[in-house]
Amino acid sequence: MIDSIKISRTNRSSDFEAIKQVYYQTWRYSYHGLVPELLLDQLDLKTTWNPKTRWNNTLIATDNQKTIGVCTFGPARRQKYYGFGEIYSFYVLPKFQHQGIGQKLFQSALDILSKDYDSLNLIVLKNNLSARAFFEMYGFQETADRIAEQTKFGLLHEIVYTKE
Repeated sequence: MIDSIKISRTNRSSDFEAIKQVYYQTWRYSYHGLVPELLLDQLDLKTTWNPKTRWNNTLIATDNQKTIGVCTFGPARRQKYYGFGEIYSFYVLPKFQHQGIGQKLFQSALDILSKDYDSLNLIVLKNNLSARAFFEMYGFQETADRIAEQTKFGLLHEIVYTKE
């Protein structure tokens, strides 16, 4: 199956509605029990995500031209990590998880970032142990940098990971 998966960069004419579906379905599945349910209940395909704004730094995984995964990246957004490259988001549809597709997609993003950056970072939910283990498999290390983001649905605790 993984041999049939194509990793490609998006462009202005990419199917951003399909990318929104990946975000929506993955959030609903993967974040159940990790974030407040009210947060998941208010997700809206029309307004929650706007992947078109990152068309030039997004990779998608496709299977028979169906978008099944997405990874966005670019320069670090937090001042503390100025000069780092950052993985902004990384999602694979639940039905396609644990088949090596995420590894292929993530490694492709790392390969692109490592051309321009010596150091990388990403932010992950503190209680998302499976994601943390995945990132550690790629050499990312937990930092002491913690983020507590107050949403109207509750507090989210995140950890910054880096890779030198």
